[in-house]
Amino acid sequence: MIDLHIHTIYSSDGQYTPAEIVSLAGRRNVCTLAFCDHMDIRAASEGMDTAGMSGIELFSGVEISTSFRGREYHLLCYGFDPCCPRIRDFIDASCARIWKGVPAIIERFRKMGFRLDEKDIRGWGKSVPTGVSFLDALVKSNPDDPRLLLYTTGDRSDSPYLNFYQDFSRAGFGEALASNLPDLKRTVCSLKSCGVLVLAHPGDASRDLLRELKGYGLQGIEVYSSHHSPSVMRYLAESAASLGLLRSAGSDFHGERIKPGVVLGSVPGLPDEALIETIRNAMPSRR
Repeated sequence: MIDLHIHTIYSSDGQYTPAEIVSLAGRRNVCTLAFCDHMDIRAASEGMDTAGMSGIELFSGVEISTSFRGREYHLLCYGFDPCCPRIRDFIDASCARIWKGVPAIIERFRKMGFRLDEKDIRGWGKSVPTGVSFLDALVKSNPDDPRLLLYTTGDRSDSPYLNFYQDFSRAGFGEALASNLPDLKRTVCSLKSCGVLVLAHPGDASRDLLRELKGYGLQGIEVYSSHHSPSVMRYLAESAASLGLLRSAGSDFHGERIKPGVVLGSVPGLPDEALIETIRNAMPSRR
């Protein structure tokens, strides 16, 4: 099995260490994987030796949150050198900008009657906050609020963090976050020389957008994903074929506490071999 979209504890919504994931991958017969933490590239360096000793192929990876026309898109970059100044500087600058927007999001929660302080969000010590950061901080400060009990013990507790993120995004918080994210097109242009760029779980992204991004340097799209229905995967596979983009596959595994229904390696399809070889050739060990 191949899984090119996995989160570790270096994401604020990841449950397992890089070494623990390598061990789990071995038990699940995942032979090739990539750590793609949110705006953080530390996991690849930490996991490389462990993966090598386990006979597992590990690619460097990162998931970058971007925006385009008020919508959030996630971009995966594979095969980069973790010491590359361009990608490190880009991530540092992007994280600083995201944190600058956090007080405005906190204020929106306060206007809804929640108690919340920035120190509760920063207490995670991660690169950028996610839905997990906000929900856990809110629950800690508002333990008996019925709006939050819905996610901890109520009808939305089957996948609390994902449900919280989706619900509050629909309430306008997604737009508030997107306003502080790097622009999708500029990100593709900035990072195309650093590694292999793949648009993560793009859903119903239009072919016009995919075509335009390919012109800027996008090389693939994550067709096979836990986010996608069979019909969406068919649409994306057809789009990839018609546009000459490579098909990728990733579970978006975070751990059963964060996403109970997503299992490491549970990807309903295989990436194109050409994509795997392109990432291999991009890895520093091949240069």
